[in-house]
Amino acid sequence: MSMTCTGVCQGWIKHATLINNCYPTSPEETRPKSSELSYLVFYAKSKPAKLTKCGVYLEKRVVTDIRKKRKQDTEISLQIIKSLLEECKKDLNLFSKNVVKIIASSLSTNDIDLVARAASVFIVFCADHDGSTIGVDTEFTIIYENLIERFANYATYKYEADQNLERRYRSIGLYVLQGVVTSSALHATDAIIQLQYIVPAILHNLTDDLETLQKIDNESVDEKHSMPQSRRFSINNTIISIEDNTHLAYDCLKQLFIVSNTDSDLQCSLKPVFKFLEDNDIWWPNSFAISLALVILSSIQRQCRHILVSEIIRRLDSLPDNSSLSKKITFIEMLISILTSDLTIVGLSVLEVLDCLLSHLLSSLKNGDIKFEQISINFEGSNIMTEKAQDLETMIVQRLITCIGGLVTHIYYAKQISDIVEHIIKHLNLQTDPETKQDNNGSFIAEGIPLNILRKTLLRCLSIVIQTNKKAEKKSSEMSICKVPVEVFHNTIGLCMDEDLDVRIMYAQILSTFLDNVDSSKESKETDSVQITYFNQPAIHFLNTLHLSLYQYALLENSKPADNVALLFILRSLLLRFRADQVIRGIPVLFKLQSEAKDEKLNNFARQRAIASVITLYFYNIAQVLGITELQQYVEMVQKERVEKCQWSTYINVIPSENNLDNVDLSASFEDEDKNNQTLQPVNIWLDRQTIVSILCKHKEILDFDDTNVGEKLMTEWKPEEGFNEVKNEARRIRSSRIFEADKLKLVVTHPKPTMMNLENSSDDLPPKVKTDNFKETLAVQLMNDSSEHETSVASDRESGYMVPIGNNKKNKRKNKPKNEASAFLSTIDPKAASTTSLVNPPYRQS
Repeated sequence: MSMTCTGVCQGWIKHATLINNCYPTSPEETRPKSSELSYLVFYAKSKPAKLTKCGVYLEKRVVTDIRKKRKQDTEISLQIIKSLLEECKKDLNLFSKNVVKIIASSLSTNDIDLVARAASVFIVFCADHDGSTIGVDTEFTIIYENLIERFANYATYKYEADQNLERRYRSIGLYVLQGVVTSSALHATDAIIQLQYIVPAILHNLTDDLETLQKIDNESVDEKHSMPQSRRFSINNTIISIEDNTHLAYDCLKQLFIVSNTDSDLQCSLKPVFKFLEDNDIWWPNSFAISLALVILSSIQRQCRHILVSEIIRRLDSLPDNSSLSKKITFIEMLISILTSDLTIVGLSVLEVLDCLLSHLLSSLKNGDIKFEQISINFEGSNIMTEKAQDLETMIVQRLITCIGGLVTHIYYAKQISDIVEHIIKHLNLQTDPETKQDNNGSFIAEGIPLNILRKTLLRCLSIVIQTNKKAEKKSSEMSICKVPVEVFHNTIGLCMDEDLDVRIMYAQILSTFLDNVDSSKESKETDSVQITYFNQPAIHFLNTLHLSLYQYALLENSKPADNVALLFILRSLLLRFRADQVIRGIPVLFKLQSEAKDEKLNNFARQRAIASVITLYFYNIAQVLGITELQQYVEMVQKERVEKCQWSTYINVIPSENNLDNVDLSASFEDEDKNNQTLQPVNIWLDRQTIVSILCKHKEILDFDDTNVGEKLMTEWKPEEGFNEVKNEARRIRSSRIFEADKLKLVVTHPKPTMMNLENSSDDLPPKVKTDNFKETLAVQLMNDSSEHETSVASDRESGYMVPIGNNKKNKRKNKPKNEASAFLSTIDPKAASTTSLVNPPYRQS
């Protein structure tokens, strides 16, 4: 109802009258008079200076109405102020303090209808407020922050007597918080105070059911909602469900991190998140923190995602030694979920993260009671172990290994995998100091950890890195594959002779997995075309060093049957990797091993049978990989004869594919074979070298690789002491394999680059100078090539000479150009000269 203007409003007679005229005279009317309100808004927009007086009068009137319990007039006042906010956005700061005071007064009534109306006003206010007065006007800042705290309390309202009232209050609070987080005022100044109210209130609505966040996030992904849904607040909506509030809180959370588009903003937003987890003790085995990390990651702008990883790493590093293991596992699980997600992390410092993870891994091995047999290296499963507290220490090691593997999920630069592998290898302590301490069992101690435990753990890290990279290679295009050179593993070859059998077998698994880079499904059977690739000296050195080490590995005195299976796997992987080159370099080594076994230089016949069986299966693999039917038939004949005469090892399966390192019996010994199998006989049926060499010398792929003295090389007597000298003078080698005919390289004639050192008055101490004539000659060649039709020219990256097509076309001959100064040179340039390709007319613009 209207209020007569008395002495209270005499000083504001014009605007007070306009405001009072907006109030309806009938109690049944719940909205301001439309025409009077329109006139008031027009008046305020025409004279912005009057907005301050309007705000002061409305503030006084609301205080009076609340004191006299005039609810209808208070609602009308809130609608009037909302209309002024919507129409006078540019001049909001002229009456912003009065607005927040009016909202604060309305909330003091604790009337749900007035609270909802005040919330709708505050949402509009936040949408248009730029935050310029926050921190400047102390009184306004205090009231504004108190309002945010008040609405945050509504978002966590508890009232068991009336669940619908509780849900409605929560909905009001969450809608207001949504308006606050999307307001430009949030990060206009220091947002820490506001966020300490906002974030816990949002997360509180997501923790009623700790699995809810993951379910909602999965629904969002399934529905392909890249952006949170904007939900409009309605004061008439009085029926609210728990799911409505949960989805609203989820949208608020995502919007909060979407608008956090700077490093400082994101760190301010993350700080209360981790504090909430700490205050509510929401750690492992609960998965809420992991789901929370993924929601935040998907919301953050791409260029800021690395900050989330850095913050988790920082908190992981800052954990004291006596901190909860559940908290440590939670941080590690958060990292795993982030690193293995489909989202890339631009700016991620891979090696820094790796160094941190390795540091925690070694610390856990040093201080914890680790059950090594329980450690697995896959990404599958929940990995929840609840039997004993010490199992958590084992789980930490397991999850750290998995986290290291997660660094390979996405490739961020060319040498990433090589750098990761090399960094892990550095911690293997391959150069053991003779003075290294030993424990009570005689095991070496490195970095406070038994050397065998250290190596087995780090080898598991290498294994998951290699496996993850190979899976990524199968899914990626050829351009995005991150190749790892074989020489990266050169320093690890000595692990073949490690004292610990587990280390030897694990290393063999890793090496064979790494070397076996052939996808048989894509392999072509064509051999009539060639591909030019470079086989550099480090790779040759690696191959010959590995042959020498495998020779020593086969003759290892304390070897077990499992070692022979490992040897077979490595040899097969070398064959798949290097093909004809491995055949030529490896056969002399294998026949040297056969001669050792034949001369009975091994300490028992069981080892002799095992080595002979491995050599036979290796030649069977050669026949299968290279497709040599004659060789396969010969090997099968020898194999069959040995089996019939009980000269085949019981530890090596006759079928090559049935030999598996994953389930090999590590406890078996050669002595057991001789004791338990009385019918087994020493080997006296051997592969004939001359027969095999004659077959190989007829095979096209081997001849294409090296058609000079192939038979002589295959018959060469290999000597271990000369293993490194065979390719001493080889700097580079071109190896042939299969590609399509269209990809063959074209022949080109190159001319040596003219040197300025032959010019007169040139000094040997000065670098050659680039003069005008050089540019003229270069342009001449360019114009000549542009106007000529010729085949594509190919030259080495190191050749910088001029490339000209083969032919006798006179147009290709370069005319002698006069050597003048720059002015003469510029005068010779014809800007209208026709050219098919140039800097201003690139190929992609040609019709």
